[in-house]
Amino acid sequence: MKKKSNKYRFLARVRSIFQNPALACLPVMVVMALPGQVHANESTIPQVEQKEALAFPAGAAGRPSYVAKWQRHFEAGNNPIGEMQSGLFCSRKGDIQWNAKTAELLLPTQVMFARFRGELQKYGYPIPVPKSTPLFVEKPDENAKEAPKPVDTNLQIGVVISQVLTNLCLKGNTSWTGDAYVKLEWQVFAPDQKKVIFRTTTEGVAKVRDKTMDGPISLIPVEAFAAAARNLLSDPNFALAIQTPYDSAAAAANQATPAGPVVSTPPGTPVGIDNRVAERQGTEIAKSITELRAAVVTVLANGGSGTGFYIGSSGWLLTNHHVVGEAKVVKVRLPTGRELVAEVMRVDATRDVALLKTEAPGVRPMPLRVDEPGIGEDVYALGSPLGDTFNTTLTRGILSGVRVLKDQEFLQSDVAILPGSSGGPLLDKSGQVVGITVAGLGAKGLAGMNFFIPLASAIDKLNLQLQNQGPKKQ
Repeated sequence: MKKKSNKYRFLARVRSIFQNPALACLPVMVVMALPGQVHANESTIPQVEQKEALAFPAGAAGRPSYVAKWQRHFEAGNNPIGEMQSGLFCSRKGDIQWNAKTAELLLPTQVMFARFRGELQKYGYPIPVPKSTPLFVEKPDENAKEAPKPVDTNLQIGVVISQVLTNLCLKGNTSWTGDAYVKLEWQVFAPDQKKVIFRTTTEGVAKVRDKTMDGPISLIPVEAFAAAARNLLSDPNFALAIQTPYDSAAAAANQATPAGPVVSTPPGTPVGIDNRVAERQGTEIAKSITELRAAVVTVLANGGSGTGFYIGSSGWLLTNHHVVGEAKVVKVRLPTGRELVAEVMRVDATRDVALLKTEAPGVRPMPLRVDEPGIGEDVYALGSPLGDTFNTTLTRGILSGVRVLKDQEFLQSDVAILPGSSGGPLLDKSGQVVGITVAGLGAKGLAGMNFFIPLASAIDKLNLQLQNQGPKKQ
């Protein structure tokens, strides 16, 4: 019997490969390596650090987000991004191409949508709630006014797939090994502001060598995409962009208050605050903690709670704007259980600070320090975490740094804070206020991700004028 030539044997091998259902898509993806043809080598997959994703702070208000747009970058002509292999020893079959057709096979749009949503859910990030569809469409009342269209406060995420590398080996009918690398450019867009509020680039790698993965050809590249998504969630700036304290419209929506423009009201006339300096400067905070705790209150507003603290002797209070929301009047509860009505006098939504006023409470107000503490200096946080049950909880840390996030300066510290501590004071070792608690991004194994508004910035935005007085004479 006459032997078949090498040409016929090669064509038979090609036909057997494409008869496999798992490889039905490969004719548009692979340029076959013909005998004697020069071909590319396996792609070298870069080393990428897989960072620990930050869990969204429990109890924090956040804007739901979702992937709204994708873009993929292609180069003209053949654009090999790796090698297609098959068999027990992963013999080469051709080059994997990156173009408009293969992109949807390697990284299917709907699969990536679902995978990113799953990563957000896994780490506690808010996601949009599906809109309910009425069973019937009723005829509107001709005399009724047309209802205004609701403002979309969901954040839209755009992704540009700027680079892909992958080597894939088909071990069986649907069993794969290989590796993949993706580089993604992210943008977070706030439609109500018509502004991109966050940008970054992340990378992700997936390697499957010692075992196989069963499923479609996209399995391993999608795992690399998921790794890049987790590296996005490891960035504290992304979590800050999602949190509502930095966006007044979203804060109003999440607190179920009437939608509408939030107006910061820095008035023309300064408010005088009789600031009595610390009586025991340079001493340990433990010697004055009883008096300090008496000046910290739980702020009850919009069905939730936060923290505030007294400054001056006339009943002035500082807290966060997102704690009071759009309320004009709130209730505050002192550590003794006494409750007072507080009027919201001034707010600055961008800086997330608010000035409240009650009757004079008869407690010693917090001493204020406007100069910035030094890096490494001991600091202490007082607050009402998890509601009024744990009011005036004191935690200790150090000042880790001064950061600029979203064009705003923040003090960073590893001092522990929990939901409900927002609006509470950050103190130096003498018990003087140096900052206001605003956001906590601490996660297991990750320290130093809690942020505070510098006191001097809050005083400036609220147009307060400190009238320093010496220590009270005994």
